[in-house]
Amino acid sequence: MLGEFITIKKYIKSIFKSVSNSLKVATDKIIAALVEAARTISYVETVSNKADTLHRNIKQIDERTLKRAFELNTRKAIGRMGLGRVTLAIDTTHELYYGKNGKLNVRQKKHEHGTGEAFAYVVLSIVKPNPLPLMALPYRQGDDMTTLVKELLNYARTLPITIQCVLFDRGFYIGTLIDYLSSEKIRYLIFVPQNKAMKKYIARTNNLASFNHEMKYNKYKSIWITETKIVIIKSQYFDKKKNKLMDWYWCFATNLRQSLYLIAKYKQRWQIETDFRVHDEARIKSKSNEMIVRYFYFLTSLILLANWEVNRLLYPTICFKKYLKQAQEEFEKKEVT
Repeated sequence: MLGEFITIKKYIKSIFKSVSNSLKVATDKIIAALVEAARTISYVETVSNKADTLHRNIKQIDERTLKRAFELNTRKAIGRMGLGRVTLAIDTTHELYYGKNGKLNVRQKKHEHGTGEAFAYVVLSIVKPNPLPLMALPYRQGDDMTTLVKELLNYARTLPITIQCVLFDRGFYIGTLIDYLSSEKIRYLIFVPQNKAMKKYIARTNNLASFNHEMKYNKYKSIWITETKIVIIKSQYFDKKKNKLMDWYWCFATNLRQSLYLIAKYKQRWQIETDFRVHDEARIKSKSNEMIVRYFYFLTSLILLANWEVNRLLYPTICFKKYLKQAQEEFEKKEVT
């Protein structure tokens, strides 16, 4: 378990060494405060008097530095977990924002819990054989989703893993993205919303069928066309209100072979949503409207989740909250000694 704590310390040191030497003495104090804020889903200001120092240094770094530090942790985690052939998933998550000056850093969303704005991130994770977050990028107002996914997948292809397939939710059914995945020969499985075209295919499906489908999209002020394969699979579910079995049709865009197994394959994507729920248990709160501050806190929480996943291979009975408590106590102990 000590190994995971060491990598957390290296992550923090690698971020700040390029801009300041002022944190060298207080590194363990800073990490203890970050872990405690994550464990209690609180503000660093609440658990430590080092918040001002921390924020002052964070604002001197850039996103590239954060991503490079996160990548170093990821590569070590992959090696320690012995990962080889993997299934990836990409999805978005968000942190609600209650301030007034989020500007283009935040995205508009459906109003909930008193706000309609949020800081959003696009997250790349391994979902099989063992879950592990690999990287996250800020998703600002006006950002192109396909561009962000390209960056994540190009990064993933530099890691010491073999990508078997990438899973996407319905929000990624985008012509430019499918065109990119096809041109790069990346195997993909995308859940497709039941739009007018899908309903026509459903009407022509008994149990299992596939159709060649054209998608049009705008790019460089021109209309482009890409092709994909739509697979329709009929299944059933029990409706408790109607007290009977109801038909349900799964619609996928994919370059995988037509098979009933696609349902089970797609359900592996749900692991990333489980990871988001666990990650929510370690969110470091912030009132800042600075994206670099928010991004640092988000990646730090993700580092804690990643290192817990590594730790679970040796200590499967230690839950996430207990792991965070042990980490916090370890760094407080080092601070005293």
